[in-house]
Amino acid sequence: MAQVNIVRHNPIAIFSNPTEVIINDDNGDVVRLVEPSGNVGTQYANDIGSEWFGTIENLNKGLKICGVHWSDVYKTDVLWTTPSADRDECDQFKNDFNACYGAMINAVAGGPIRSNRMARFTHQEGFPDPAALFEIQIKAAAGENVEIGGGKIDYGTWVDHQPSGASVLHKGADGEMVTTLGDDLIEEMNFILEEQYAKPFAEEGVDFKKQTVFMEILVAIDDDPAKTWQRIEATRQAFEAYYGDDRPAGLIYPVSRIPNLDSIIEPQPRVVSGNVEIHRSGQLENGFSTWTGFSHHGVREVQVSAVSGTDASTQLGLLDARIKEAGGTGLKEDGVFNNAYITAGDDSAANRASIGSFNESFSAYYADTKPAGRTAQFIGGIQQEGHASGISTRAIFAE
Repeated sequence: MAQVNIVRHNPIAIFSNPTEVIINDDNGDVVRLVEPSGNVGTQYANDIGSEWFGTIENLNKGLKICGVHWSDVYKTDVLWTTPSADRDECDQFKNDFNACYGAMINAVAGGPIRSNRMARFTHQEGFPDPAALFEIQIKAAAGENVEIGGGKIDYGTWVDHQPSGASVLHKGADGEMVTTLGDDLIEEMNFILEEQYAKPFAEEGVDFKKQTVFMEILVAIDDDPAKTWQRIEATRQAFEAYYGDDRPAGLIYPVSRIPNLDSIIEPQPRVVSGNVEIHRSGQLENGFSTWTGFSHHGVREVQVSAVSGTDASTQLGLLDARIKEAGGTGLKEDGVFNNAYITAGDDSAANRASIGSFNESFSAYYADTKPAGRTAQFIGGIQQEGHASGISTRAIFAE
């Protein structure tokens, strides 16, 4: 009989760091999943190189306590504080970061990391630590039959596909790089989903539409903030039409810019294949399935779409209800990682006050318990216009 044990290390009021999941499935395979909470490196000087060094130092602690290594890392989320609304300043920041990124990773991992990557400029407000130039979130997996590489975690009988985020960036028929398709966002979204994802998956025998369980969609807005929700609704419309009745769980939100500074949309899917059974809630909200789960050898994993509104405790309560709908005991028992999104405007003092209120409500929900891991970021909105915050979560439990 399958067993799932969740160990929440070093808990504080709003997160544990890291969260470790030990799975013993019906096949007798033992897998360990490790997720440090989002980390910054502000213990060192306020420059990219120093903060990256500090961030790796902090992430190393999370990996070490669980006995895993950088070679076990399969997913890396890079969240940059937006330096300004100026495109060229963002480009310089991105290039400066990337110049440090590879060298630092090679130094600590002993070679190129096998992880995917998704990066974005979040918002000029940055993160809960106002000194942070960026925040990094990583995920690792280890086990006798686990193989990582090429955007895949191969568990032997099933595969967890987590490719890097993609934009329209591609080589055209003339051999030149294409960075934009113009102003038609429906065309842009359809190109990414079909050309960048569906066709490569089809070559591997994977039905991208039917086997996607989660989708995170970034929509860049700093070149024309007045079009923020117009862009999001156009992107959402394309997403809904593409997936039809096979809608994954997920979220959509505005960011300052994506790494391809000439483009607007960057989605990142999670797709599963092999000996797995996918379950969908049958309910839609904000264009997404409210939750999507998948089962493998007596274990069920559930991705819950971001719930947005004005109060963190209320949002967490709804996430809890959806985990129960999916067959779990609840968020406090089965939750592995929460992603928090705080809507920010132009008033920095008001933004800082809002995350204080958010954390107060968030910690009240988890009073007298150990919370899941968490990362938090300021962004320009979440799921729907006017919502002050949002939270998505992931849960794992034995069936």
